[in-house]
Amino acid sequence: MDLGDLILSACKSRGLSLAAVCKQAGLRYSTLHSQIHNHREIPFTSIDRLATALNLPLSHFSGNQSPMTFEPVPNANTLQVETARLLSDLVNKQVAAMTSHGYQVSIDDMLDWLIANNNQLVNCKELIDWVNLYLPTKPGDRIPTPYRIGSKSLSAKYFRILEVKTYTEVINCYDDKARQEIVQAHIDCADKPYLIMDKKIDTVSDGIRIRGTYRRLLAPVRDVDGKKLTLGFSKLTHFTGA
Repeated sequence: MDLGDLILSACKSRGLSLAAVCKQAGLRYSTLHSQIHNHREIPFTSIDRLATALNLPLSHFSGNQSPMTFEPVPNANTLQVETARLLSDLVNKQVAAMTSHGYQVSIDDMLDWLIANNNQLVNCKELIDWVNLYLPTKPGDRIPTPYRIGSKSLSAKYFRILEVKTYTEVINCYDDKARQEIVQAHIDCADKPYLIMDKKIDTVSDGIRIRGTYRRLLAPVRDVDGKKLTLGFSKLTHFTGA
């Protein structure tokens, strides 16, 4: 079932027409109808509004499709082609397994914890492995400096980043635009309780093109000794008509 079918099925399950849901969500019916029936890309913001209007989780519209794709670049060597295939298989299995067990740590889980503990790294045994921690980023830094990589974080599970050294190696392979965006986001979050962004990624790393959409939470935190750090948590999303 593709994204358009998921949307129409969700409307039907609520006993509502697509036009009625569009009105409730503040979307133009003609635009969404055209996107669905012509199999065009549907923006994340539209899916977010539909999910709210239908009182459904965003994950309902993923259809258990892989939210991240790994493709060999043109003229890739045999190893890069095989690595891209293996990574895609891994993502598909991870998504299916987590969905079938009905458990994924959400942005709301992280926000509830941050707010309850005043952005301090306490009472975090159940969540700490899902996040990455970084030293505060300053203007002029090439990349954020990792302090700890969570074993269950997006970086670890899908980007082969299992330790601080690997993070630096992988991020340094990203193009300048992607790296600069990451650095600026870390700088921007420093004077806020938290910063949430929906980001598309389309970059090449070690001969493999990585494409997908993810929701990213950044927040300034302090450890039990008062050390200033930046917490990063990302959750994959995938809301295109492809």
